[in-house]
Amino acid sequence: MTGCRVTRKQRVLFLCRDNATLSILAEALLRELDGLHFDAFSAGLEPADKVHAAAMGELRHGFSSLDLLNPKSWLEFTSEWAPQMDFVVTLCEESACIDVRAFHGEPQLRHWTLTASAYGAAGAIENAFWQILKRVEDFIAAERRPWPPLTLSATAGCEPDACDLLLSGQ
Repeated sequence: MTGCRVTRKQRVLFLCRDNATLSILAEALLRELDGLHFDAFSAGLEPADKVHAAAMGELRHGFSSLDLLNPKSWLEFTSEWAPQMDFVVTLCEESACIDVRAFHGEPQLRHWTLTASAYGAAGAIENAFWQILKRVEDFIAAERRPWPPLTLSATAGCEPDACDLLLSGQ
């Protein structure tokens, strides 16, 4: 059986100041929860040298692709070879000032405000994790595009009766 589902994943860039905690958490959560429909990226205005250890601690259990997480500059996503983003999500006040015209195409800009307790207090990164998780789940529910229906190729050499059996699961 030969089918054709051609849909490009929606690309989402998460931005924060240092790309060491908040945007890293958002990238990892979106990739893990719905990597079939979304390509997740993260970057920072002033990227840190490495991902914050506590952020990696929140992600350590049950997350694949941790090796893909590393701080990057947002400028990497404005270059001539950068992928076109569908959404740019800012996670701090500094990154909220970014001009989305710097990116290819016309990405939709979103700003996620986290409660003040997500900064500076004991357990702040754990608190941020849960806030971002809720935002990512809401984002997926609101922005996921359905897959186009599967269409069978007429040139696949499949007779209609046999195809009907394949589709009905018999």
